[in-house]
Amino acid sequence: MEHSRYKKETEIVTFQGKEITLENFTPVFTPEQEAAKCRELEQQLYDVFRKYADKRRAEEAGQ
Repeated sequence: MEHSRYKKETEIVTFQGKEITLENFTPVFTPEQEAAKCRELEQQLYDVFRKYADKRRAEEAGQ
């Protein structure tokens, strides 16, 4: 299994008079991994767009 690297961001916020430490970990990808994730996201967005475009086209044809 490949080990992932993460970028850590820490912020201290005040909530109801108490200080809370928030930590956010963001994965650090290689350029190849980044490109693959981008292609995957684009494909998923296209699939959603196509689903609703086809549905709308069918509704317009039925009117």
